[in-house]
Amino acid sequence: METSLTLSISRDPADLWAVRALRHRVFVEEMGATPGPDGQEGDEFDAGCDHLILRDRARPDLGVVATLRTRPGAAYTAREFDVAALQATGRKMAELGRACLHRDYRGGLAGLIIFKGLLDILHANGVGLVVGTASFPGADVTPHLPALRRLRAEALAPPHLCPVARGAGAVPISGDAPRTAMTGVPALIKTYLRAGAWVGDGAYIDRNFNTVDICMVLDLDRVAPLGRQAGRRITTKGADTNV
Repeated sequence: METSLTLSISRDPADLWAVRALRHRVFVEEMGATPGPDGQEGDEFDAGCDHLILRDRARPDLGVVATLRTRPGAAYTAREFDVAALQATGRKMAELGRACLHRDYRGGLAGLIIFKGLLDILHANGVGLVVGTASFPGADVTPHLPALRRLRAEALAPPHLCPVARGAGAVPISGDAPRTAMTGVPALIKTYLRAGAWVGDGAYIDRNFNTVDICMVLDLDRVAPLGRQAGRRITTKGADTNV
């Protein structure tokens, strides 16, 4: 299928600023997150990450239309979830985060392209396990409980790979919910699930980011290198993809 969407990976400061501009619109303006010290959405992890960047040649005025970042280890995720079980495997691990899409590109091809590109990079770098947080909007867990309960019922990670929410923001999740509760799961999380991802145990309320977070776990031994199947070239700028 022909598309005007182009995918690249970069650590270039100019590209990072464009990435942060999209993240600011989504996380700060739409979702109510607190911006970074410079007034733009961002944190201390950005400089050490590889940023996947999706642009649309047909709409250059929009700049970046989708993005996510990846880095070795699990330092960001470990602030909210106990990842000791994953670390104990001894397998090479990477984490992903800050995934977002421009509102005009949600629920379509954009999310699939960027996620396939991520998998291609991870496979090429010998990563075995992927971990990261994914978010429900708002810092009130109550409206999300049916979806969280259904996620736990359908996709809880096996005990030897299961992160557990920890700290002051941790919320245990238990109880039942009908299958229809999956309609409350954000589209990006559903993309991870379709690739074979599991969820960790419990949720974490991130009041600074104004979200309810869950932990996603993906064992790449279960996943085909979908990025190569997509047949799309990923250009690299200022990045060595050292995940």
